[in-house]
Amino acid sequence: MKIKLLPSIIAAAGFLSAPFALSATYQSELSAGYVDIDVDNSSADGYGVVLEGKYHFSPVNTANNPLAEAAFIEKSSNVYVQLGTAELKDAGQKIDFYERSIGIDFYIPNSIFYLGAGVSESKVRSTPGLGVSSDWDSSWFVKAGVAPITGLLVWSEFEEDVDISDQWNINGKYVLPLSGEQALNLEASYEKSKLGFTDDTISMAADYYIDRNLSVGGGFVNTSYAANVSNNSETDYFVRARNFFTDKASLELSYVDGEVENSLLIGGTIRF
Repeated sequence: MKIKLLPSIIAAAGFLSAPFALSATYQSELSAGYVDIDVDNSSADGYGVVLEGKYHFSPVNTANNPLAEAAFIEKSSNVYVQLGTAELKDAGQKIDFYERSIGIDFYIPNSIFYLGAGVSESKVRSTPGLGVSSDWDSSWFVKAGVAPITGLLVWSEFEEDVDISDQWNINGKYVLPLSGEQALNLEASYEKSKLGFTDDTISMAADYYIDRNLSVGGGFVNTSYAANVSNNSETDYFVRARNFFTDKASLELSYVDGEVENSLLIGGTIRF
């Protein structure tokens, strides 16, 4: 049974009305999310909880930008801490996952260059006899990219002890302004791996900002596996939405329809 945790635990929507804010700033934010997981064709189910705290080196100006994308468009450098846990149960057996990480996103002033770095740790605890328990395992990661125009970032990520010949990736995000307060967020990622069972992973997503407060979107993640895996590929589809009901508080909702499991996530963010 293959279990995939959501790569992004805080992803999208509440449909509450929001006042128009001409100008507002924030410098820190706290996010929390809860996800309910249901494994297809199995009695297994589970849940996950994730917390994130982020501090921006300078106040983020949200004027004239979608509230969810203001920090990205303004190229705001920041530090962040993430904590996550998930539990899966089936037939009286249980597996607990724990993750924690700290990192930095840094845009080099007066240039197009972006750098990121951090350290992540994970461990697993299971019912005695399953044999999948592990102590905390730590690894570092770095990111490097370019932001040649406003609203566009293209980057790659690199992990400790992983040669680029064994695994490489390219990622992109572009927030395109439309008329009035409308905007379109486009995301794409490709990873080629010779490690484990995974071969290629392709993901694409799009979010339409009806106004600077409310967005609705969706996308997919397609994973191809090595020839010795029974299912050569699988595709998960998701829909998501997010609404800021004040300029500093939002609710989010997303649903993933996967070939292995389905999941429903609800989350929120508060800014200071």
